[in-house]
Amino acid sequence: MMLRMVLLLLLLESSAFATGLIPLRAGPLSMTFDIDNVMLRFVKIGETEVLRGINAPVRNQYWGTVPPVASQIQLRDEGDSFVLTFNVNCRERDVDFFWKGSILGNSKGHLIFTFDGEAQTTFMKNRIGFCILHGPSAAGKKWVIEDINGIKTPGKFPVFISPHQPAKNIRAISHEIGPDVWAKIRCEGDTFEMEDQRNWTDASFKTYCTPLEIPYPVRINKGTRVQHRVEIDIKGDVSKLLATNTTSDKHVTLSVVNGTESLHALPQIGLQISSQIKSLNSMELQRLKALHLDHLRVIVDPESETLTESLQEAAVQAKAVGVTLKAAVRLGERPENELKHLAKAVEIIQPPVSDWTILATDLKTFCLARTILSSVTSNAQFGIGEDTNFTELNRNRLIDHQIDLVSFGLNPQCHAVDKLTMIETLEIQGDAVRSARQFVNDRPLWVSPITLKVQNVQQAPLAGQLPSNVDSRQPSLFAAGWTLGSIKYLAEADVKGVTYFETVGWKGVMAPGKDFVLPPIFPATPDAVFAMYHVLKNVGQFAGGQVREVHSTDTLSAVGMAITKNGRNRLMLANLADQPQQITIRGIASENAELFRLDDTNSASANGDPERFASRSGQPLTIDQQTVTFRIAPYGIARIDY
Repeated sequence: MMLRMVLLLLLLESSAFATGLIPLRAGPLSMTFDIDNVMLRFVKIGETEVLRGINAPVRNQYWGTVPPVASQIQLRDEGDSFVLTFNVNCRERDVDFFWKGSILGNSKGHLIFTFDGEAQTTFMKNRIGFCILHGPSAAGKKWVIEDINGIKTPGKFPVFISPHQPAKNIRAISHEIGPDVWAKIRCEGDTFEMEDQRNWTDASFKTYCTPLEIPYPVRINKGTRVQHRVEIDIKGDVSKLLATNTTSDKHVTLSVVNGTESLHALPQIGLQISSQIKSLNSMELQRLKALHLDHLRVIVDPESETLTESLQEAAVQAKAVGVTLKAAVRLGERPENELKHLAKAVEIIQPPVSDWTILATDLKTFCLARTILSSVTSNAQFGIGEDTNFTELNRNRLIDHQIDLVSFGLNPQCHAVDKLTMIETLEIQGDAVRSARQFVNDRPLWVSPITLKVQNVQQAPLAGQLPSNVDSRQPSLFAAGWTLGSIKYLAEADVKGVTYFETVGWKGVMAPGKDFVLPPIFPATPDAVFAMYHVLKNVGQFAGGQVREVHSTDTLSAVGMAITKNGRNRLMLANLADQPQQITIRGIASENAELFRLDDTNSASANGDPERFASRSGQPLTIDQQTVTFRIAPYGIARIDY
């Protein structure tokens, strides 16, 4: 036994765990410990998910999650049981918090996860401690909530996204994971409650501490101890669930669903006006025209001293690209005066505004905006919107016959920044649209803007850091694959239109020229287009067309979107994994289909032609059957024209 433990300790320090993932088993339960994010992920019985994850974030007074760094990882693995221990340091600015973790799993499927922490400095916090994540598959499943007084109440996980906490004062929660099989999760050390994290497009229902009705932030003095404990028990016959284990085939299969019932309109796609670059040069305009955009989005602040200048420049850019403007209006404390000031600027400039979206408003202010702005804008529609995420729209369901359209924004990093969590948000984007449809009825629904990070900056960056609303992965293949998945899931949910990122800059689809110096931490060369540009370009060539549903056998590993227009067909696909994969394609109903790889397109030029995939003979790979399998690089992107 000692030899086995020593061997495992050596493995933990070796390349065997270079991915940062440790597979674990406790009787019928399988799971993975994510070292990099100090998180227990994907607790399953066979293919049935019990929990999406358990972690213990330290969140500062701005709701920023302090990055955890694990060390002293020790594992005793006995095959169907284990003991895993580790230390965690959470240090950022004035926050310094240390905790010891242990996870014990036995052969009967019983898990105990403990958290024993101590503040090494004095700081302000909004939350410290366990978060238990039930995955989206729990929606609609039966539960029994045991409150802090021991009273048990039956119910169900919400199907559509709940605007407020589905459950409070939780001590334990049991839910049905299969016929007569229940999982019980018991939480000790604090009072817990649940929120529907799908509001922020996270793929989970989160049971967390401390209740939000308790005032925050809270001062944590140096030496303060925080101790929590989570237990998982499985009740019932799990033999049928264990029988659902899939084969060892590692291929991911993407299946194109043929037939008119799987068709959806391709959303109208646009970009935001750059917040970094004031004007566009001829090369940038040419590149934007090649995307076949529907619109540019401009944020209008009537109180800004640069209102006229920014609105004039937005009008110039929209006319040069050949699109309309979507104007999102942020009003302050004097809405009538602000709107009249805006109307005067609009009357002079005459920007090509197709619709005005009044942000975070009430019905009285919306009607005022419609009255004042409609007098200077012909044929424009008027809508309401929330910029950051679905949450605010879900909680402020302002619907009236005078509202023409509804909009909400989203980003995948409200609660976590790792790639896997970001990938998990893709499917949930469609859930947000379907939930919104329950109260916006048949009004056009827009998702705008879509960004990689939350756009509100609450803390100035430290030396050598990017602003908190900028992601250094913006130019990457990963971001391009994420963008493809976003378009796919939103299209299949029948959203009217979407606005992504910005035109130029570190939040855009291309880098600015040499006159604007990007910091070394941002991996882009001047004038380069980012990988996501090529995704938008290849999708934009089918503007006005339709999207055909594509099913994936592993939605966290690969995504595909089929588009069609005037007899032309294209399948766009992305490897969402950080390692090469074999991808099998089914349902390509055309002989001699051509397969191209987009991840080798020259990123320094928007005019680079995609490279043809080659067969073993070195000749271009063609598809003369309905099924083809090929190997694709990490975060690789490809297209099939058929």
